[in-house]
Amino acid sequence: MTTHLTYAKPCISTRCPALTGDITVPGDKSISHRALLLGSQIIGTVTIRGLLMGDDVLCTKAALAHLGVNFIQRQHNEWLVHGVGIGGLSESSQPLDMGNSGTGARLLMGLVSSYPFTSFFYGDESLSARPMNRVIIPLSQSGAQFVARTGGRLPLSVTGRSSMMPIDYELPVASAQVKSAILLAGLNIAGRTTVIEPTATRDHTERMLQHLGIAVEREGTKISLLGQQAQSPQDLIIDVPGDPSSAAFPIVAALLVPDSDITLRHICINPLRTGLFDILKRMGADITIHNEHTSAGEPVADITVRYSKLQAIDVEADIAPSMIDEYPILAVACAFAKGQSRMRGLSELRVKESDRLQAVIDGLHACGVDTHAEGDDLIVKGTDGKVTGGGTITTYFDHRIAMSFLILGLASEKPVMVDDSTPIATSFPGFTKLMTGLGAFITEERRTMRRISRDKPLVIAIDGPAASGKGTLARRLAERLELPYLDTGLLYRAVGMRLVYNDQDPHNKTAAIEAAQSIGPQDFLNPRLRQERVGQAASIVSAIPEVRAILLDYQRSFAAAPHGAVLDGRDIGTIVCPQADLKLFITASLDTRAIRRHRELSGEGIEVVYDSVLADLIERDKRDSERKNAPLIAADDALHIDTSDMSANEVFTHVLRLLNEKLEAEAA
Repeated sequence: MTTHLTYAKPCISTRCPALTGDITVPGDKSISHRALLLGSQIIGTVTIRGLLMGDDVLCTKAALAHLGVNFIQRQHNEWLVHGVGIGGLSESSQPLDMGNSGTGARLLMGLVSSYPFTSFFYGDESLSARPMNRVIIPLSQSGAQFVARTGGRLPLSVTGRSSMMPIDYELPVASAQVKSAILLAGLNIAGRTTVIEPTATRDHTERMLQHLGIAVEREGTKISLLGQQAQSPQDLIIDVPGDPSSAAFPIVAALLVPDSDITLRHICINPLRTGLFDILKRMGADITIHNEHTSAGEPVADITVRYSKLQAIDVEADIAPSMIDEYPILAVACAFAKGQSRMRGLSELRVKESDRLQAVIDGLHACGVDTHAEGDDLIVKGTDGKVTGGGTITTYFDHRIAMSFLILGLASEKPVMVDDSTPIATSFPGFTKLMTGLGAFITEERRTMRRISRDKPLVIAIDGPAASGKGTLARRLAERLELPYLDTGLLYRAVGMRLVYNDQDPHNKTAAIEAAQSIGPQDFLNPRLRQERVGQAASIVSAIPEVRAILLDYQRSFAAAPHGAVLDGRDIGTIVCPQADLKLFITASLDTRAIRRHRELSGEGIEVVYDSVLADLIERDKRDSERKNAPLIAADDALHIDTSDMSANEVFTHVLRLLNEKLEAEAA
């Protein structure tokens, strides 16, 4: 019997009485990543207490394990790390899955970039859309070689050399991730590596290095370290303090819900992380910091918060680096304040897990709050404590959007629903339990939580023309339904890539057949697939009937996986999987598809004229419709979805609803 979760996990928050209690929040995510990464570089053992057990951090731990680091779990959030020392990592036998973690991906790229082996990185749909050039550029200057998708996106590979060069690098934009990636690379590079920041950013890496006995120097905004430092065996302890970004949610909740009084224990109060606390105090928040001390090189303290009437504020742009992740919850606080607030310089919010700036605006609008953006500034007209609420919030699988609006619902006049609470686990496992323990009213919406069982695999076939959105939909469905996914368009590229990199002629039928017989899942993660010469070879081998027959068998075998599969292409429902449980034909107007493709290419830094994009799609449509073998047509029983006037999220939600109705009818 196979079980499928066809919907997300919506949550509803409702106006509640006073919040009271004494709590601890999960360990700091930034420090947790660094505790694992830098703990692996020690000769000896490192005991990490209070490690954040969120999905992002666990991806970093799993990747390090593939690189030869041994971990032993002692308690739920306490781990023993057997360090391998600087230069002691070993080549992974498989690609490194970084999930949704931009921090884990960028920092680990830095760490492995100085090793003379190749590491492959990939992640989920959200991470794969985020640019990595900000770390690729400086790491390449040291001698590392990268192969990535256009725009420096995942999946990608990085290959270091046995003789790397230390660099002096001036950051074009303040970024703790880029700074840390360069310093981590410098650990294993002979000579002095130096980073110069335009403004100070989070210094967790520098503090952790010093705590672990690795010398690092700071002079103003210039940070440097000498690579390949001598080490002696040692046993160390890292107590990870509570995450101030996670603490922000119960803190703001206590400020907004009348008569609340809560205390949070062992919270990191690094001055480069407490921007939100300082802003809230300027707004009139009753926040008391006490019991200050140091842990693992970080200043920590207990924080007591009481209900407060808040005043509007104008937040300067230079504060953004110290609280970039806290702006969604600050916007919620501003919605309850008296007067109009402006938060300046929030361009970084547009390249987070979602376009957080737009997500905040949409969510506040749904709850009756007047808000808009002016350039990269966010303007929120406060309601003096009288937020209507009542909205349904699209989270875009963003944990901070989900938590921010659940907090809003605790003090608004009407309940607030977030469409999906599952991403909260990436940074704040146990969020709902902790908040309800304080007295919050947060409940899962049971109606859409139904799991449907069936006694056969679930196969979904998605066809459609180029740039219709079928690939985005297929990946999201596979992730939500926990099914394997195959982009069938990569098959011929995989064959072409094997021929190109074995110096074989793609016109050689025998070689092409052998290549087709040898491809596997590991090939689809190789960034070389996107190279132009690979694409040219793919076009040649696609005309060989024997190759087409082999790849057809591969697709059908993939679709026969025990629990099912999701496949997308241009003849899936008609030729590959004519018996699929759900067949979709995704299309959009030619102009819409051209605009989407032009926007996508432009966003990847590719200068291209709209008319040439349009002409290319016209030509591709013509080739697809006139193919002798399996021309592009919809299966007779396929559901047609025109996405011209729909966002990707609307398409996804619509298809989930269709699938749920089908499976419910099947189970009835």
